[in-house]
Amino acid sequence: MQVRERLGEIRSAEAGVLVVTQSRPEAVSAASLPLPVVCDSDRAAYRYFGLDRGRWSMFFRRKVLAHYLRLIFTGWRPRPGVAGEDLLQLGGDFVLSAERRLVYAHRSNDPSDRPAVADLVRRVRELASSPVGEAARKE
Repeated sequence: MQVRERLGEIRSAEAGVLVVTQSRPEAVSAASLPLPVVCDSDRAAYRYFGLDRGRWSMFFRRKVLAHYLRLIFTGWRPRPGVAGEDLLQLGGDFVLSAERRLVYAHRSNDPSDRPAVADLVRRVRELASSPVGEAARKE
């Protein structure tokens, strides 16, 4: 399941999703994502959040190969890297409070290492129902 399939639940918790990508704006506009996107071609946010670079060998791990095979069987097709993108740059998933305080962080160990969407939604709901989340909604 993808985050976009659970956007209603995230928005009902008065939260939002922001995609940060190292891709250039022209590549992002061609993808026409249904979410707000910030282009970070110099990867400053990646460094700020402590996201590592992987090694080429990570693509040959069984788990990663299985992940990409599943994607291919569902219609996804690999694309060549775009100039300026670092194919080894790993991503992450983060939940921040309204005060921009980091309340959840998942830094990926390889391209297939992502938290379950249900866990992200649960974290957002927990934040929304916490005293911090309630105080932010009252302001």
